[in-house]
Amino acid sequence: MLDDRRPPATGATEGLPPNDARPDARPDACPDARPDVGPDVRPDVGRGARADVRREPCHRESRRESRREPRRRQSRRELRRRESRGDARRRGRRRLVVLVVVLLVAVVAGSLWAYSSPDAVGPKVNVTIPKGSSLSEIAALLADKGVVEHARLFVYSVKRDGYEDDLKPGTYTLHVNEPYDRLVTSLLAGGKPPTIAVTIPEGLTIEEQAARIGQAVPRFDVAGYRRIAEKDPPPVDVEGYKRGTTLEGLLFPATYEVRPTVKPRAFIDLQLEALRANLDTVDMTRARAANLTEYDVLIIASLVEGEARVAEERKLVAAVIWNRLREGMLLQIDAAIQYALGERKESLLYKDYQIESPYNVYKYAGLTPTPIDSPGLAAMQAAADPARVDYLYYVARADGSGRHYWSSDYDQFLRDKERAAQNAQASE
Repeated sequence: MLDDRRPPATGATEGLPPNDARPDARPDACPDARPDVGPDVRPDVGRGARADVRREPCHRESRRESRREPRRRQSRRELRRRESRGDARRRGRRRLVVLVVVLLVAVVAGSLWAYSSPDAVGPKVNVTIPKGSSLSEIAALLADKGVVEHARLFVYSVKRDGYEDDLKPGTYTLHVNEPYDRLVTSLLAGGKPPTIAVTIPEGLTIEEQAARIGQAVPRFDVAGYRRIAEKDPPPVDVEGYKRGTTLEGLLFPATYEVRPTVKPRAFIDLQLEALRANLDTVDMTRARAANLTEYDVLIIASLVEGEARVAEERKLVAAVIWNRLREGMLLQIDAAIQYALGERKESLLYKDYQIESPYNVYKYAGLTPTPIDSPGLAAMQAAADPARVDYLYYVARADGSGRHYWSSDYDQFLRDKERAAQNAQASE
């Protein structure tokens, strides 16, 4: 049995306030620690010292924790410093990325400005873009011709504007340093197909024109051209022309841009359109006053084209024709005889003038039934508005100048013939 007179406890905690009442106590130090007592022993009877002894390991742990706490605080400060340095590095990287992006934008913007403000536009160049070409291939072709300076920049600009799949193949006439907007507009519209320039000079017949076109356009149907022009002509809008008449003199001489596959009828249509356009510019006032139709003017113009060798004499030749018609005289024009013969001769023989033909104006009065060649605009203008002179005769000077002697009476004409013969002898 226990002695009720047990001495007072002398443990380490004797005389101290409770643990949670001590000012230096740590509330988290061993909060669950309690004396190690059995279930049948009262913890408040004579066990103070023993209880204090059993608590000592917790006090050692508290001291350890106390020593560790500064290190933990130092570790946390170090961690925060490391995190701060990491944040600083990340902020630096972000600033670097932003700077690079800004520089790239500036470079691209500068390049685009430079592309939209190119050097002075240069000379014309022809560029053919084959069917099926990619955007990069198109850019390379343009750069090779100098149309664009930077192929890659052109590709970027076209993609940016959404035209990558819209550029059309074809043959284009562009310029060196072509402005971007104008270049893209052309490529979106499509280039012209390859063409051939066919030049038909003034004064040729249908046969001669057909041969000229056949020389310029490979595989052109020359026979088909002649058949349509001579025997199966389309309707023609020319005053005084009778439908079905040969198109001699109506196939206007000019330079035509045609496709290599052009058909005879299409070429003839171009020439008839050109005739109408040019004939509309001719002042027909005097011709109509003289009861001459547009077709009559074309006949006279063809005779002028065949006779005049010098531009200044066209109106003089036309005046002689008008004057002879008014006087009822035979025209006696050698160019009409050559047409009747079907060949061009440097000099005509006596028998040539005897040829039986409605084009023999040495036998038959009036104009020839049709024009004898295709006159140009200058000859048409001379035929409609000839020089105001009274000449009835002219003869080639035969001195190499291509000019003529002019006269209004027959005796003077004979003297001029003598002079021309002397010139011819002198030049031999």
